[in-house]
Amino acid sequence: MKRTDAAAHRVRFGEFELDFRTGELHRNGAKLRLQEQPFQILCVLLEKPGEVVTREKLRDRVWPADTFVDFDHGLYTAVTKLRETLHDSSEHPRFIETLPRRGYRFIASVETVSAARMQPSGIEEALPEKPRLRRVWALTAGALVFGVVGVAVASRLWLRGPAHATNGSAWVQITNFSDSVSQPMLSPDGHILTFIRGPDTFAGPGQIYVKMLPDGEPVQLTRDSSPKMSPVFSPDSAEIAYTSVAAENHWDTWVVPVISGQPHRWLPNASGLVWSKKGRILFSEIRGKNIHMGVVAAEESREGENDVYVPPGERGMAHRSYPSPDGKWALVVEMDRAIWLPCRLVPLDSSSPGREVGPPAAGCTAAAWSPDGQWMYLNSSSGGAFHIWRQRFSVGQQEQITSGPTEEEGIAMEPDGRSFITAVGLRRSAVWVHDSDGERQVSSEGYSYDPKFTPDGKSLCYRVLRGALPLADPSELRVVDLKSGEDSPVLPGMTVNGIVGGAYDISADGRKVVVSALDREGKPRLWLAPLDRSAPPRQIPNVEGQQPKFGPSGEIFFRAFEGASTFVYVVRADGTGLHKAVEQPLLRLSGVSRDGQWLLAKLAGTEGPAYAALSLRSASSVVIFSTLQLSDVNLGWAPDGKSFLISLPTAMLFGSGHTYALPLPIGHVLPRVPPEGLHSEAEVASLPEARSIDAYDTALGPSPEICAFARETAQRNLYRIPLP
Repeated sequence: MKRTDAAAHRVRFGEFELDFRTGELHRNGAKLRLQEQPFQILCVLLEKPGEVVTREKLRDRVWPADTFVDFDHGLYTAVTKLRETLHDSSEHPRFIETLPRRGYRFIASVETVSAARMQPSGIEEALPEKPRLRRVWALTAGALVFGVVGVAVASRLWLRGPAHATNGSAWVQITNFSDSVSQPMLSPDGHILTFIRGPDTFAGPGQIYVKMLPDGEPVQLTRDSSPKMSPVFSPDSAEIAYTSVAAENHWDTWVVPVISGQPHRWLPNASGLVWSKKGRILFSEIRGKNIHMGVVAAEESREGENDVYVPPGERGMAHRSYPSPDGKWALVVEMDRAIWLPCRLVPLDSSSPGREVGPPAAGCTAAAWSPDGQWMYLNSSSGGAFHIWRQRFSVGQQEQITSGPTEEEGIAMEPDGRSFITAVGLRRSAVWVHDSDGERQVSSEGYSYDPKFTPDGKSLCYRVLRGALPLADPSELRVVDLKSGEDSPVLPGMTVNGIVGGAYDISADGRKVVVSALDREGKPRLWLAPLDRSAPPRQIPNVEGQQPKFGPSGEIFFRAFEGASTFVYVVRADGTGLHKAVEQPLLRLSGVSRDGQWLLAKLAGTEGPAYAALSLRSASSVVIFSTLQLSDVNLGWAPDGKSFLISLPTAMLFGSGHTYALPLPIGHVLPRVPPEGLHSEAEVASLPEARSIDAYDTALGPSPEICAFARETAQRNLYRIPLP
């Protein structure tokens, strides 16, 4: 295969055309979206089609020496995204062939394209799971030359607006922990830094620390097990206020002295607290006894309290707020049904609900202002990873500030506005199996989670995240043979969507899977496929739904909307026989018993959600667990139906926690619990013969000693990043 012509600015392979001068990739005339590293890898491969490009060469060409990254993870992620865009497969490649432990090779024919032939239609083609963003490609000056000279692929940033990414070599490391720190915030004079040492960037287990800048030693201020988030200095820098979350869904503000003293509760039902101006505070407050949370303003004594912004949905939660320097506006971080939304700009006088800011259709978890109030800084998951963006307050143009394979979360703006501090690092999750021989890792790449055994226990399905948010972003479903270790995708080229335990299910005979996947309009559809890939997946016609579960006869139960409520429906595999399974609305479908007589569901209630078993034979129900906490409790059965699982989270969203396996009495489908259900982990642990597993995302195997679980790890440190 010949090398690409050195004078070529455009090349064609298959139905794709690439313009190196503009940095644009087209498919049949429609512009595609491709991130920075995948684009550069494609260019390097096209330099020498048919020849092996080693991993070492890709590292040198695509990841500069000053990049903070786990190279193996970054390369795998970038090549996977490139293959997704090219509709390619690692098992049956059309374009990119993998040579294990060596590198990659571009195997398709490549031809140069004249200027007259390439006439893009202007239509931007988006993959179903990607948000519709217009990206502008920035190329450094200089000619792009192939052949002997090589390809000088320019640094390209997927931005909305001019290129303003910072140079990684100018980043200054501030902390040096071996685990994870996050949520930085500076004192008003910028001399002291506070942060949380713990695995989560939202509310999770961890401790409050302070550090004198630039070279002081980190000092631990708290020593308790409560989930924490959002530390912030008081105006005089004498105390740090932070949010502590109790098991009963109590989101309270605590304070701890910076110098010496014990933490104590200051304001109940007040989270994400910040000072807006002298004597005034902003904080989030839960309405009633559910999880509806809005932002309010008040005096420090809580007098003069008034609403600033209340999300419209009953399950909407505005968790954090950041007042503008002039005290007229606030940036609000909010979620709906536990899914992060774009940040929102709202007026502090409550005159309007404001508007979304930052990249659309992407989660935003933190924000900040420039000292002059001209720029809004936003922590967005746009593009499948968390990076820092900014947007002018007046003009509204968006610019990406950080990029690359690492993620950056949290924003502490320096008083002079010339730099900010953020947490830089990576999250990883691996699937493990525990049996009589001990524990072993069975997943090898990416963020792997949501395991489930086949009924015979010989294989294990799991998901690999293709984005930033396990609860919302698309994922790839894979299956691994536990004896041979052979690992392959179940649905090549197709992604699935759903919460942990709610994206797919395996039939009772172990031959089929049913999955939930979004179509091009963002509607959830159900698909059936043989687990051995002997036939292509088939969509169940005329059905929109989520959280599919097989019934004992092969029928499929699923959750679907009816107006503003959701119910459980059941349908045959061919789309016939669709009907409502129970008349009671629910929030989540967790499982169907082997005898087809019970559903496991999360129900709404005035005292908080309840996790219950609903009878399919009568109108009766049995409450298993009730709680006020935000995170989902997961219920389920072992494949043989002889044990019952209760998984309890310790973080507010997804990640850490504990699972308890409860042996079921002979002839019983449900565990014996008090009439009002269980209310705490201590109550679950005290049940007779309860077996504890140190993981939340857990699946039981065909025998009691076998289980699979996902184990998440995070490594982050704080860096100071100069602004362009």
